[in-house]
Amino acid sequence: MKINIKSLFSIPAIFSAVILWTTGCDDYVRTGVTPYIYVNHLSLKLFTGETFQLKASPSETSYEWTSEDIDVATVSTTGLLTATGAGVTNIVVKSGDIHTKVPVTVVNKIPITGLRVDIDYVELTPGVKVNITATRIPENANDISFLIWTTGNVDVATVNAVGDITAIGEGETEIICTGGDFSQKIMVSVAYTRPFKGPHILSSEAPYILPMVNFDLGGEGYAFHDNDTGNSGNLQYRADNGDNASGNVDMENASLPNIGWTGDGEWLQYTLEVKTQGKYQVEVEEASPNSDGSFRIEVNGIDQTGTVIASNTGGWANFVWDVVPAKLTLNEGINKIKYYFVHGAHNIRTLRFTYVP
Repeated sequence: MKINIKSLFSIPAIFSAVILWTTGCDDYVRTGVTPYIYVNHLSLKLFTGETFQLKASPSETSYEWTSEDIDVATVSTTGLLTATGAGVTNIVVKSGDIHTKVPVTVVNKIPITGLRVDIDYVELTPGVKVNITATRIPENANDISFLIWTTGNVDVATVNAVGDITAIGEGETEIICTGGDFSQKIMVSVAYTRPFKGPHILSSEAPYILPMVNFDLGGEGYAFHDNDTGNSGNLQYRADNGDNASGNVDMENASLPNIGWTGDGEWLQYTLEVKTQGKYQVEVEEASPNSDGSFRIEVNGIDQTGTVIASNTGGWANFVWDVVPAKLTLNEGINKIKYYFVHGAHNIRTLRFTYVP
């Protein structure tokens, strides 16, 4: 097979290529490059007395450096800038007819001398967030650009860069705000329930009497469980003392309040602060005309007593002290005590805790 070279470079083909090339050249618009001096900073903010080395490029070019206001900043022949006083000026770098300006702001340094926070102790429920405001002393201190927030235990509470604290799980931790050489601590306590009319402190010094109407704050499912709604006893003891989340617990007798109308599976929780770790004898002041009332006591979610039969006292208002056979083992610090009605059928009024050496 022969290839006709002439057909490849025919006159019409060459003519068309020339037309396309010349047309393309006519449509091309050349854009000039604006000469510009590049400086390693577009703008600067400095304290009075600070220095900063400015550099221009291309580096092989010679430059002239000047300041528009030497009372604010001066500049050496090599671009070394010195902040001389508060104000605003431009540093000009020039090469031939080309120049670039670098805006410079100079402020007087006001050192931080301390920190303060608006809250140093906060109680939260898991999932709740609160913002803590930290203020520099003096408030116009400007030598620290930002504050650092840290938490002692991320499983209890976290904190972000602006002081938003988020409660994660039960416990206590410190949130620390730091600015320079100064810091402030915020103690964070996270719990689903808290003592009502507490703290309830147990120690070896003396027995502790705890009215059973003083179960924890926290509401249904956290501080107590009641099978039905409404207060059959109609005693507004809790609401009268600032707790509006416990209206379903049945209470009566304003002079010596007790809890009645108890049902199977109901329970009440109490937060205790134990100073002396060890064994405690527990007594329950209860009343019942029945012989089948029963309960158990749990410590931090663990049954420590087994089922205890409540005494038949001969009447709903005839209260006596029942000694719980098994002693409770309580650790130093916070302990959560749950009084659980295995079978209701008894009224309760008081718990008494006595340290057993």
